[in-house]
Amino acid sequence: MRPPGKPNAALSATVFALALSALALPSISSCARPPERPDILFISIDTLRRDHMSVYGYELPTTPRLDEFAAEALVFTHAQTPRAKTTPAMASVFTGLYPHDHGVRDLASPLDRRVPVLAEQLRNGGYNTIGLVANWVLTDERSGLARGFKTWIEDLPDEVGVPPHNVKQRRAASVTDAAIELLDLETAPKPEGKRAPWFAWLHYMDPHGAYDPPEKHQLFDRAPDWLPAPESFPAHPIHKLRLADYNVPPIAKSADGRVDLAKVRALYDGEIHYVDAEIGRLFDALRAAGRFEKTLIIVTSDHGESLGDHRYWFEHGFYTYQATCAVPLLIRVPAATTETPWTGLRHSDVSLVDIAPTILDYLKLAPMRPLAEGRTRPFGVSFARQLAEDRKGSRPVFSEKVERADLSGTVQDKAVRLGDWKLIRRYTQLLPEGPGAALSAGKERQLVVLSEELYELTSDPGEEHNLISEPPENAPIAELSSLLLEFFEADTDLADLAQILQRQREELERGDPESLRSLEALGY
Repeated sequence: MRPPGKPNAALSATVFALALSALALPSISSCARPPERPDILFISIDTLRRDHMSVYGYELPTTPRLDEFAAEALVFTHAQTPRAKTTPAMASVFTGLYPHDHGVRDLASPLDRRVPVLAEQLRNGGYNTIGLVANWVLTDERSGLARGFKTWIEDLPDEVGVPPHNVKQRRAASVTDAAIELLDLETAPKPEGKRAPWFAWLHYMDPHGAYDPPEKHQLFDRAPDWLPAPESFPAHPIHKLRLADYNVPPIAKSADGRVDLAKVRALYDGEIHYVDAEIGRLFDALRAAGRFEKTLIIVTSDHGESLGDHRYWFEHGFYTYQATCAVPLLIRVPAATTETPWTGLRHSDVSLVDIAPTILDYLKLAPMRPLAEGRTRPFGVSFARQLAEDRKGSRPVFSEKVERADLSGTVQDKAVRLGDWKLIRRYTQLLPEGPGAALSAGKERQLVVLSEELYELTSDPGEEHNLISEPPENAPIAELSSLLLEFFEADTDLADLAQILQRQREELERGDPESLRSLEALGY
């Protein structure tokens, strides 16, 4: 068990006050009896792309155990991540805040200790809190997310780590083995009232590249699909050819170095099948111990993976498209809290920032602090009422892509989804000297809109047809634009963010070059 990480740079008083109030929400209505302090199992699966799960209609049977689980659970079809990077996304889960408010904008940037987190609130509410993470970037020194967990496990024991530099990890079977032991599932259940309820966060790593599932899960081979030569791709105003070669296993390459895209995708699907089997094994252990029926179970991911979408292969974090920003969300509510099981599809717009407020609202735990009056900036809200019934009211949810750079011209993305519509706005950073000038201290910086993209996701789920030049009459373009402007203006650091992140990376290179090497090996 590790002690909590050191604090980040100080947050402003405004953002700190916002963080304290983020989880304060109206209590759930009388749609259910007060829950009897259920155990809570929260599972996050790294780099799990929603549309590659058979539970969401994928053509291959990648998630047979989650398919079974979904039959007695709620399946959310419009869930989004605020950022397609692990640490910022998980910080949003545990704070109920978007990254510009909780302050974690990149990897190896720990959450400030003053920002309240879900685990603290649950522990204060009488829960035994347990965290087990399999990704190196979530270790407490780098994420700051151990706060509030009575038991925190971040050992990464697998001898074979993530290629090419053998970055430490914990494979899915090891996560499940450890969870069964931590949750005491191999012993007979104790009499009711003899133990505190537990909240357990398990973060599985495996779908993250490089893709190397155990052989028995390599089930989905198809005919080869060789990546064409780069020079054969016509020019595109936005999308460059991006291939994360370090995530391509040797068995997916020809002798002359060509990449078989079908083989890589098949291996990625195999990783999903592997994690699915191990989660199923955990569910079996819960059932055998007599605890499954009384446990609130949430399964989601931090982000997806780009598998060739928009010329981007085998990585994530560079765009705000659905390939990486749409996430699965499955929730099983304990049967004891409802007269009939809550199951079926939920089409509401939800975000990972909504999970902590929803858990607290469902449990009827006291909010952290009343909301500041008149606050309009985006933050997480409870969707607990939608557990009992499908309320498909459109509500804005947001995503971003930010990057570091030492030159102006850096591109930052902001996106808003409202129902089936999505608007993406790309900003570039300019100095008086023009694009490419050094981002030296003291220079006045500004952001200008570089381009916009509008998509109707029902007819165009792959976001291939930009409608911005001729938006349909039913497109809520004015509302989307206003919402996105509000999200942009709330990010008061954005004009300086490229320089801030670049300086953090340079400090890491000087102070901890081994950690920097691990980040780069993981594609960060």
